[in-house]
Amino acid sequence: MANNNEFRVIIAGGGPVALVAMHALNKAGIDSIILEKRNALDVLSGASLAVWPHNVRILDQLGLLQEAESIYLPVLKKHNLRRDGSEISRSNMFEAIEINHGHKWMCFHRAKLMTMLYETMPNKETKVFTNKEVVAIETTETGVTVTCADKTTYSGSMVLGADGVHSAVRRLINEQATSTGAKLTSKQQDPFLTSYRALYGYADKMDSLLPTVLYETHSDKMTIQVIVGEKSLHFAAYERLAKPTKERARFSAEDQDSFAKKYADVRFSDSVTMGDIWAAKRWSSMNYLEEGVVETWHGGRAVLVGDAAHKMTPNAGFGMNSGMQGVVQLVNRLRALLQISPAPDAAELTRVFEDYQTDRMKETKDIVYCSGLYTRLVAWNNPVWKFADQHVLPHVNGDVMALRLLMSPIVKRGETLDFLEEREFKEGKVAWNNGQRTVKAQE
Repeated sequence: MANNNEFRVIIAGGGPVALVAMHALNKAGIDSIILEKRNALDVLSGASLAVWPHNVRILDQLGLLQEAESIYLPVLKKHNLRRDGSEISRSNMFEAIEINHGHKWMCFHRAKLMTMLYETMPNKETKVFTNKEVVAIETTETGVTVTCADKTTYSGSMVLGADGVHSAVRRLINEQATSTGAKLTSKQQDPFLTSYRALYGYADKMDSLLPTVLYETHSDKMTIQVIVGEKSLHFAAYERLAKPTKERARFSAEDQDSFAKKYADVRFSDSVTMGDIWAAKRWSSMNYLEEGVVETWHGGRAVLVGDAAHKMTPNAGFGMNSGMQGVVQLVNRLRALLQISPAPDAAELTRVFEDYQTDRMKETKDIVYCSGLYTRLVAWNNPVWKFADQHVLPHVNGDVMALRLLMSPIVKRGETLDFLEEREFKEGKVAWNNGQRTVKAQE
């Protein structure tokens, strides 16, 4: 079991939120390891990820902002198009984000972000383990022992489930609860509902597409985003399912090709269609887009973060950001607890987990709702939204209005690590609820 003189967090999962968690725990002086079930960290994915300004502050605190700025894809403008390429509207939404909040909206090639987060990790060779599928968690009053599918075991003080939408840690928390006689609601056992699926990928930049522009197709029951950099472009095509489902799905290369061909005619410029982009792709993937919020995020000495606890459609780019905010609140609370109780018992950890869930729950539900609303608006979920999107919102700068009314209130409330300073603090027209951190790390 865990040495009472050294608190250790066992992180299940090796995605971006898990890596950010390890960085934050390291800065807090809390030992941690990562157990990733795949045979390598996912440093090949061609999907894109966004970091909103409140989490750019976290990158700054972790000492990662300079590295992040060297690899991000600048995005300044947004062009909203119909399927035939005709223009609905243009906006400077991404410039407005920086004006509002000081920091940029930073878009990343997921693989490059993962590589940066891993390569900057202290002692990574002895802290990150792959081929480690978590299959059991044994809990006692003094710690946990995690068993992996290969029969190896790892001991620690708690488990942080950052293992995604199909979380093994969430399943094990539920199994432990039912073994003690608890009655789980159907939503706790099966928390997510899928109404959309998506095809992701990237390709080399095409000449007639403008760098720093996000092209977004708005159409009946589908929408496509193409983010254009100086040398590459990233695409994500979303399609509404005939009916919502709770089933899981795996998609083959043939499934992807069939999906792409349905929208091959979608036009982004006079000379570039979705068919052209698909033919030039260098990587692609396809998956369901689950939505929902888990009712209970913890059990015993285990707690969930990120997609394991809440899942949203990705059009607005808040998925990773919500996970990062969860990490911040958990690490702040854990550090405060360990200062007064270096070897906390299960009850003390439970209070930390409960406070974390309580503080995150309302905002998380708001983000899931707003993300889903945006997806349904641009994918013309009904005739009213189709009309409003084409004939009302362009006259009121709808993108910037949505930023002001829906997104900026979420961003301005962003939490920061309360024990690290911000060396590159910035504030825009919208004041932060939590101002500049000036506390030195060693304090």
